Amino acid sequence: MNGVGFGYPGQAPILSGVNLEIKPGEKTLILGPNGSGKSTMAFLICDLLTPTSGEINRCSKQPKVGIIFQNSRHQMVGSTVEDDLAFGLSLKSITTTVLKKKVDYFLEKFNLESKRHYNINQLSGGELRRLALASVLITEPQILLLDEPLAMLDKENQVRFLDCLLDNILPETTLIWFDHEVRNIRYTNRWMVLTSKGQLAQVSLKELNSKAFLADHNLTPAPLQNLEWGLPGRISGSIFGPEGVKFD
Repeated sequence: MNGVGFGYPGQAPILSGVNLEIKPGEKTLILGPNGSGKSTMAFLICDLLTPTSGEINRCSKQPKVGIIFQNSRHQMVGSTVEDDLAFGLSLKSITTTVLKKKVDYFLEKFNLESKRHYNINQLSGGELRRLALASVLITEPQILLLDEPLAMLDKENQVRFLDCLLDNILPETTLIWFDHEVRNIRYTNRWMVLTSKGQLAQVSLKELNSKAFLADHNLTPAPLQNLEWGLPGRISGSIFGPEGVKFD
């Protein structure tokens, strides 16, 4: 992204002069509060929106980009779990035998085998989110965009989603994760914050462990950060993910 700006008709620009360079295979977390332009940036990267200023250059002319929306129902195209999972592959030049094998494999890996013939509307929120992820990863995207993928999921389904993501994403896949919760930094190796001016700034682990910094940027601390900030002496200065594993 080179000087990218964007504004919806009749509204002030939500993004202004955004500069972002991501190398293939990097895992980047972009943090920002609700309404800061995270989803807008994701839509720009995957060509669902067009910048009003600046330009977006990619390493290849037509990279394979997959996105997980905040509301997974918005990206479902099949009437059943099996149909939705097979849709992306059906657009490729592969045999029916290969398609079926891959669908079977992903149904098993994402714990959706028993739901194969279920209508999409019969799925729980956690199952729907895993299906959305499976339907994207089965196509082996070069770039994977996650728009607050753990939102509205209970702890059990958050852990299931993360297990599926970490077990099935290819090492060479570029990951861009958009969120407002700091605890998700442990799944990425580069961290950025959307400022109030609609611009991006790279940040350090030290800044993300600062109560004042998070408050200034309206970011949600990891659960144990609030506990540690209330103690006379810090326990560890670590940031914990939803499955209880720390990142420091």
